[in-house]
Amino acid sequence: MKKIILSLFLMAAAFGAMAQDNASDEPVRNLQFSLPIWPEKVWPSEYANYNADVHNCCDWLLNAAAGYNSPKREECTNFLLRWLEGTPEVRVYLVDGLVDPKNGDLLVAYMAAWTRHALDNPDDNPLICANVAVSEMLEYYEANIKVIGKSKPMEKLLKLRSQSKLAPHVKQCLLGK
Repeated sequence: MKKIILSLFLMAAAFGAMAQDNASDEPVRNLQFSLPIWPEKVWPSEYANYNADVHNCCDWLLNAAAGYNSPKREECTNFLLRWLEGTPEVRVYLVDGLVDPKNGDLLVAYMAAWTRHALDNPDDNPLICANVAVSEMLEYYEANIKVIGKSKPMEKLLKLRSQSKLAPHVKQCLLGK
């Protein structure tokens, strides 16, 4: 688990380097909020105090134009990753076959979609969260393909979705069945 969290943190650090500069000047549609200052030490029981902020952060990330390299994107990404690193409530599973590990925008979209769904539906299991995350990541990809560029892993997932085979694929990747 610590390896996954460390990987998330490293991806966030690399995310800024991967962002493209040719994104839209209109990054977010009508979504304004402020992130709280992250304290030096947060106890596991205190992470729930940030759930609303994390939810807003996920909304912003999923609605921001891909490649929009702004301080707000970096702040939101870092805030989400720091929260995921320590919260006992949500665990995001990054699994081969479900994400494009070379694309920071898509990785963040996947994590944001999973997190938002898990916060809204705390009783859902990881398979449901993964299906929602993949679906929302694909929507994000389709809406931002001009900035992101073609992605072989995403194109494979789109093909599976068009054949109504996406859910079984997600299950196989996540559960190994």
